[in-house]
Amino acid sequence: MVHLDGAFLAALIQPYFMEEKIMKNLYKEQNLLTIKSDISLKIFAAGVMLSSALWGFGGEAAAESRGLTVVHHVYAGEAYVGVVTDPDDLTAWAEKKEETLEEESSTDVTHNLSLIPEQVFNPHTEDEELIDQAKDAAAFVTDAYELTIGKHTAAYVKNKEEAEEALRQLKLTVVSEEELDRFEQGDLSKDLEPGDSRIADIELKGIGEQEETQVEPDALSTPEEAAEKLLAGTTSIIDYEVAEGESKEEILELFEMDEELFDELNQHAGNLSAGLMVKVEEKVAGVEVRVKKESRIQETIEFDEVIKDDSGMLKGETSVEQEGQDGEKVYTQMITEVNGKQTAKSDEDEEVTKEAKNHIVLEGTKEIPSKGTGSLVWPADGGYISSHQGPRWGDHHKGIDIASPDSLTIGNVDHGVVVSAGFEGDYGNKVVIDHNNGMRTIYAHLSEIHVQPGQTVAKGESLGLMGTTGFSTGIHLHFEIYVNGDLKNPMDYLQH
Repeated sequence: MVHLDGAFLAALIQPYFMEEKIMKNLYKEQNLLTIKSDISLKIFAAGVMLSSALWGFGGEAAAESRGLTVVHHVYAGEAYVGVVTDPDDLTAWAEKKEETLEEESSTDVTHNLSLIPEQVFNPHTEDEELIDQAKDAAAFVTDAYELTIGKHTAAYVKNKEEAEEALRQLKLTVVSEEELDRFEQGDLSKDLEPGDSRIADIELKGIGEQEETQVEPDALSTPEEAAEKLLAGTTSIIDYEVAEGESKEEILELFEMDEELFDELNQHAGNLSAGLMVKVEEKVAGVEVRVKKESRIQETIEFDEVIKDDSGMLKGETSVEQEGQDGEKVYTQMITEVNGKQTAKSDEDEEVTKEAKNHIVLEGTKEIPSKGTGSLVWPADGGYISSHQGPRWGDHHKGIDIASPDSLTIGNVDHGVVVSAGFEGDYGNKVVIDHNNGMRTIYAHLSEIHVQPGQTVAKGESLGLMGTTGFSTGIHLHFEIYVNGDLKNPMDYLQH
């Protein structure tokens, strides 16, 4: 009967372990177990291979005929768990666990358990306890893509397509689906028309490499969840040198971490002193989504009002020389946003498409003469004579009454100087103008007076508003004319 001693067995299986050591690189980062390997380790794969390649003695029956028992060395990755005689329960459990995780995650799942068979005399195994230990040590993983902020892991997704979708979801946090589609399909060389806008550039600042890896299925995120994690940022455990006189409280405040986590990371640190290296949790800022938007804007150029002196016009007189007209201009507005907040704005490529025309008003500068011309204008804005000069109600009506005008403004009939302006008995509010040519005119029953004594007033200038003050039967203007002190009939002098 041939028996393989331990040294010979070790020599035979050494190449297998060397290959596995190269293929598998186990590590933990941020509590997520990942396996850097393109090979899915299935239970019994190694055992089946070695049982046929190493011994060539047939099955378990052949071993038993020689007084040997086939046992299986159980490994969880590179960690040795122990020996079992009957691995069927472990096999069934691992396969069932894989199926369950595949259904939950909708992705292929593998585990890191392997079995190495050996034929031995008088085995000493405790299958039940050993299988429980193997279950505790087992790791179930699936292929994934790692998304990073710089060199720091932020999230895992199923595959490359989902990694690309996660980056697209990042962009959709600041632009609409329509805007993003237009950006991805658009031609930035085309000129924008007034009123049009588009995304000129989208940059993901801080995003790291996306690499293939393996993780536990529950570590996977959807593309939308991954985008949120990339935006939110993550944390990293780093070494920090304690400064002279620096306290734990100051370190906790500096890194915004709680005391419980600090103590957990530094269980053997003891009292803090200058130069001591401690572990701290550093905040890693999230990805910045930088967007440049450009819009072609059409804008009105408002005209200015320009006042020009005109020496040919009397003071107080105005006329419009040119009607104002608005112009138009177009320009490109560039806006930069970071995570949806505007950080910069500029206007470029301005072009005036229509010049504005100033509104030009002429204002008279010529001094108002105090001497009348002798040619009188009508003192009201239209209207008719409701009562002429002459006998009325047993008395003599000294002037004429003008009623029903188009507006209530009362105008001066000729250049002159205000002699008086105020209330006077039956006249009510009364204005007297001396035209300095022997003529005086009187305006009565005004509701408002717009001039004051001593003021030089031009022909046609407003003296006030027509009213019904004093003794009056209604709203009208009572108008009188005196020449060299003698009362005259206004109709002999007025142009009407």
